[in-house]
Amino acid sequence: MEKYLEYSTAVINQLKEKYKTCDFHFHLDDVNVKISVFFVLTNSSSLRESESWKKISEEIALKYQTKLDTVYEKWNLYIIYITNDIAPKELKNQIENDKFSSRKIVEDCYGKEFNDDEANRLIIKHITNSDLKEIVDATQEVTILEYIPKNEKLWKLLIREEKVIGDRKAQEEFIKKIIAL
Repeated sequence: MEKYLEYSTAVINQLKEKYKTCDFHFHLDDVNVKISVFFVLTNSSSLRESESWKKISEEIALKYQTKLDTVYEKWNLYIIYITNDIAPKELKNQIENDKFSSRKIVEDCYGKEFNDDEANRLIIKHITNSDLKEIVDATQEVTILEYIPKNEKLWKLLIREEKVIGDRKAQEEFIKKIIAL
């Protein structure tokens, strides 16, 4: 685990030197398998410019992913691009649908201070969904009430099994019944 932190630190330092408009962070999560998550904080125009998002992804693949031990660890490599503005849908789709090396996520309109708690929150939100049990446990039982119609006669008319679709005469009769009510 320490070697992965060492590899990631070297990669992050190189990326910070090369991409001055971006800030980089790394988080290693261990849930039966190691999950490596690189965070790239910037704005959408910096990501779009010269397709820097793709170049960042390629560098992480070359300098970090190649050093991972198992196929599962290589498969569980994520890059979360965090923008402080609205990322255009086209850019977001292009990034998130890119199949090369890692899974990529775009979190746009991000206005919070980035720290370890925020990193964990984003990992739970986009990757592990480990809060689902807590959400389900905290959810109160839903009670289903019987529907009581405002107009009983109209309701009875609507739930009939007669078919009116495509039958012009039946539709006209149905309209006359509604008007009569």
